[in-house]
Amino acid sequence: MPGAVRLAGPCLRLEPSALALLRGLPGPLRVVGLFGPQGAQAGLLRALLAGAQPQGPGGPSGPSLPPPPGLWLQGLPHPTRREEGTLVLLHAEGEEGSCSSSSSSSSRLFCLSVLLCTVFVYNSRGGEQPQRELDRLACVRDLVHRVRVLEDCPQENSFLLSSVLPDFVWCLHDVAPDTVWEEMLRATDHDMETLLASSAASEEDSPSRCIQRLFPSQKAFCFRSPAVDEGESEFLPRDQLHPVFQKQLEVFRDYILSREPKRDLSGEVLSDRLEQFVAALSHDQPILLSEIYWCSQAASSGQCPHIPQSPPASPSTSQASIMEAPICLIENNPREQLQINPEALGILQSIHQPVVVVAIVGLYRTGKSYLMNRLAGKDTGGFALGATVQASTKGIWMWCCPHPLRPDHTLVLLDTEGLGDVEKSNTENDTWIFALSILLSSTFVYNSMSTINHHALEQIHYVTELTEHIKMRASGRETCERWDGWGSNDLASVFPAFIWVVRDFTLQLKLEDGRSITEDEYLEKALERRAGTSEKWDLPKRCIREFFPSRKCFVFDRPASRQDLQHLEDLPESKLSLEFLQQARNFCRYIHESAGAKVLQGGHVVTGTLLGTLVETYVGAIRNKEVPCIENAVLALAKLENSTAICKAVQRYEEMLELMRTVLPTEDMAEVLAVHARCEEEAIRVFMGQAFRDKDQKFQRQLADQLQLKLKELCQWNEEASLDRCQAILMELYQEMEEKISHGDYLVPGGYQQFLNDQQHVMESYHLVPDKGLMASKALQDFLASQETTAQSILQADQALKEKEKELEVEKAQAEASRREAELQREMQARMEQMAREKERSFQEHKQQLIAKMEADQRALLAGQERLLNQKLQEQRRLQEEDFQQEVSRMQKEVHGLKAQIREQGRSRCTIA
Repeated sequence: MPGAVRLAGPCLRLEPSALALLRGLPGPLRVVGLFGPQGAQAGLLRALLAGAQPQGPGGPSGPSLPPPPGLWLQGLPHPTRREEGTLVLLHAEGEEGSCSSSSSSSSRLFCLSVLLCTVFVYNSRGGEQPQRELDRLACVRDLVHRVRVLEDCPQENSFLLSSVLPDFVWCLHDVAPDTVWEEMLRATDHDMETLLASSAASEEDSPSRCIQRLFPSQKAFCFRSPAVDEGESEFLPRDQLHPVFQKQLEVFRDYILSREPKRDLSGEVLSDRLEQFVAALSHDQPILLSEIYWCSQAASSGQCPHIPQSPPASPSTSQASIMEAPICLIENNPREQLQINPEALGILQSIHQPVVVVAIVGLYRTGKSYLMNRLAGKDTGGFALGATVQASTKGIWMWCCPHPLRPDHTLVLLDTEGLGDVEKSNTENDTWIFALSILLSSTFVYNSMSTINHHALEQIHYVTELTEHIKMRASGRETCERWDGWGSNDLASVFPAFIWVVRDFTLQLKLEDGRSITEDEYLEKALERRAGTSEKWDLPKRCIREFFPSRKCFVFDRPASRQDLQHLEDLPESKLSLEFLQQARNFCRYIHESAGAKVLQGGHVVTGTLLGTLVETYVGAIRNKEVPCIENAVLALAKLENSTAICKAVQRYEEMLELMRTVLPTEDMAEVLAVHARCEEEAIRVFMGQAFRDKDQKFQRQLADQLQLKLKELCQWNEEASLDRCQAILMELYQEMEEKISHGDYLVPGGYQQFLNDQQHVMESYHLVPDKGLMASKALQDFLASQETTAQSILQADQALKEKEKELEVEKAQAEASRREAELQREMQARMEQMAREKERSFQEHKQQLIAKMEADQRALLAGQERLLNQKLQEQRRLQEEDFQQEVSRMQKEVHGLKAQIREQGRSRCTIA
């Protein structure tokens, strides 16, 4: 393996040189892991991916010895995307037969390969029964025991694990030319199920079944013998390889190099994770991915080195993990108004992390709760499924779970009461539940049955009533008697992503001409409007297309037989359809990876606390017979969030000041102001990180006023501390003189001069004492003034001095006192000037951070508007293709309006800059 280094040996001892190489690789990294027994032609695949000339095991010079066992690393520029990062090849090759047992070394190396790569390739020889070849990978069964996504997740639960593992690619080499698999794989886009279906069904705990459950995507590639002459045993240069074999290699290479990773990885992050993986595996401890992923993020977050940062609540200790089961958030009782469950609201408001809110809505008894349980990673004990025709969920139920891929986020699942229940006594609340689900969620899932047809669109008629139940602004046009496109840009910018889930789907995803289409294309075809149809007929389609420019579709086969469906919650995965399991896996993987956090207009991220306030605001409006207003809700959130931001900023100021008190008291006012400036800078940063919609900087001004008060308190504390210290020093130095005064030692001829000499000695000793603080001169001046009466008494009692001499001494003492007072005044004036400069510095600091925040907010707003513009342009093209010229004209106006907003934002950015 030219250019490769051994990263870890079979005993998991990391090679420092290889680790340093990994840390230095420019990111982002695309990592391909190759694993398999010796003799499976892995060297040829490595050379192919690296863009080198494939050779035999020893090249032209003859066979070479296999590399020592371990995990080998090779980093090189990506062959097809050189500007986008580095291709990393990880190769672990065990001894013949080592993969067919769960030996400690093979299992550990397999585990490392799987966790580090973005695409995992398993090499094996072809055979009469391909499933047996796959079942040789026995160490795959150890994954659920060696790796856990969450601390409180049962080891047997493989569902969450499937959302973080890479794609699985199976390569079978030396397959006979007449094997039927080859044609079948090409016809099914290399679907691995084709190979498994060609042999007998495997046992539930077999490696092949484990691979199907654990890995989110599985592909298979068959390779014929590389040589034209079947008798040749060595690999040949590429121009002498069998043409069919060359074509198979190219198809494989194109697939591998086109795979996108789940997230960008840097060499530093990957090496940190590797060290933690190895540490856990070496001690036979389970690898806890949520903890390791958080550590990787914290290490590269660039947090302030001066202030100790508290990590976000660990999933094992956060409030979200305490929720072992869902709880009703909004209750819908018969003949009553909607009301909030205080316990659920308290749980929600205790979550200070950003929240990814997924709400599901649909007709009753359509399996909504089952999908939400899968998203939570739970097979049992979640949302009630029920087994009868009666709806099980009343109101909106909430389940807060640790996010499986983002430890600093909380996943909030909202399962809603089934729509259209004929036994309801209050059907009006259906529309409110539909509207609340949209208002509260960041991803909105509509669940229906069978197919998307006119009947299915009629059942989602609630979407046509949204403008009557949701108000964008507090002033201006309130609601509309009918939908006419009003406010679609505004509403589309704040509405969640839309996902239509079709259950028990029985159709083929093909057009009339036989061309296959994707699930998303199926949805768009279903939403196409037909010329000549009535406006009422097309209204649901118009609303979905206008209000939800971000759309996606998933279709699901029936999960099990009708009889088993009655016990779906208790049904083991072995009884469920493999197609349904894969579809559920794909759905959950998409939600976990792509569903964003709940954000307000302008990009402010919503925490659980703020989501609780949204619930109170919207439900309160509904109970008051008012239309929920998004603007009012955002203003209420802004007031709450900005007030909280002030408190957190002041708290951070005080925390930093406590850490820096060791430099106080100080004799230099500049040092005090430097301490304040550092604390203030951090406090403003904390405020800016949380505040939003601070009109006219009202709350920022409040923060500035509070920080100025803190500065005054700091100066006062510094002065008082300095005075206390100076007075204690003077009292100690003056103690001997005090004793002489009390004994009358100065009431003798020449006593006054002795008094002055002793006083001068005290002053000199005082000046020599370090760290007296800012008030050293003031304390000395006050002390000498307090001794003036005693000095005058000693002067008048000194018979050795004539009256004229006494008058001169008095004048001399007064002049010295005046000199010290003038010097003290100059010091006070200098401090006042420093305070004035400090006030200007503080203003500039607030201004700079405000400008930076406004620029960031405008960039986020501009990015959102551009996304919306692109979606509107796509919608305009669809309307043109459907020949709805009147709708095209209206859409053009909306597009022009968005472009004008984007231009205005651009001018605003220039003004700020």
